[in-house]
Amino acid sequence: MARPDTSLRGKVAVVTGSTRGIGLIIAAYLARAGANIVICGRTMESVEEAYQQFAVIPGVEVLGWACDVRNPDEVQSLAEQAVARFGKIDIWFNNAGISGPFAPTAEMPPEAWREVIDTNLIGTFHGTRVALQQMLPRNSGKIINLVGQGARERDRLHGYLSAYASSKAGVLRFTQAVSREYADTNLSILAMAPGFVRTGLMEPDALTHDAAERLKALDSALRRFGTPIEEAGELAVQLAGPATDGVTGKLYEVKPGLLQVLRGLLRRGG
Repeated sequence: MARPDTSLRGKVAVVTGSTRGIGLIIAAYLARAGANIVICGRTMESVEEAYQQFAVIPGVEVLGWACDVRNPDEVQSLAEQAVARFGKIDIWFNNAGISGPFAPTAEMPPEAWREVIDTNLIGTFHGTRVALQQMLPRNSGKIINLVGQGARERDRLHGYLSAYASSKAGVLRFTQAVSREYADTNLSILAMAPGFVRTGLMEPDALTHDAAERLKALDSALRRFGTPIEEAGELAVQLAGPATDGVTGKLYEVKPGLLQVLRGLLRRGG
């Protein structure tokens, strides 16, 4: 884990989708930097399980709340509970996301495609909206949206994850648009690309034989060139902290180190 510090002492951070994967790592790193944390997942069972992992972090308070980001009322309730407990929200990470099934678009069930958009893109809108409502009266706060792979032309994920790629490209454009709307405030509205990370999100179900073969290639790329998930936590602390004061509308990326890339190339050559 990251070296404990106090750069976020006194801050309150909400991290959606923080019961596992990148979201859990982000929440843990923010807590170790001194922030009080609000974690959430779709079920209270997942929240309670994740909650136990914060018991070893001294001097930090944690609130767990069940929230499906597709539901605006539940996201509103999440924000209200955070304010009721801590009095404010300083940092809001829109992290909750799903990849959906791995399949060519012609064979993708419409309801599965829509669920990805509803979770990743519309869920980010819901979170951003309630965060703005809390932060604008104080003229202070940071909203950080996870864009992931697929948001940019050079990203590896395009075919067979069309909903995921579309949603993350949408999140990036949404972040840029909202940052322009509130450019005359002290809010920082940022995008974060955590890198090519192996999590449950990047282990989708393949719907066809051809998709299963392509998924093997994706898994191989993850093993060779994947970014350590801890680097996402380190970047999250930087974005949530004073380093981004006065910055808005910018995309920050976790990039694999040169040594890691070289090791991947050597493994492939061997």
